[in-house]
Amino acid sequence: MPTTTPVNFFESEAILLFVKIAVLIILAFYAIFALMVVRQVDLMSKTLVTKVSPVLKAFSIVHVGVAIGLIVLAWGIL
Repeated sequence: MPTTTPVNFFESEAILLFVKIAVLIILAFYAIFALMVVRQVDLMSKTLVTKVSPVLKAFSIVHVGVAIGLIVLAWGIL
């Protein structure tokens, strides 16, 4: 009776390439979303001036930095 070995789904080069590209595209969309958040926070802080506005702007800029850093990190790892 012949024995069959289980096939690993991620052994195929084409599938690995597809997953890598998909991860980078998803992270790019996330960075675009983070840039939209910066724009919205800027518009909000111009409309409604509060003491918290500079802190929110700083957090949104840090958020964009983290999103872009994730893209760079993923590019290096993948």
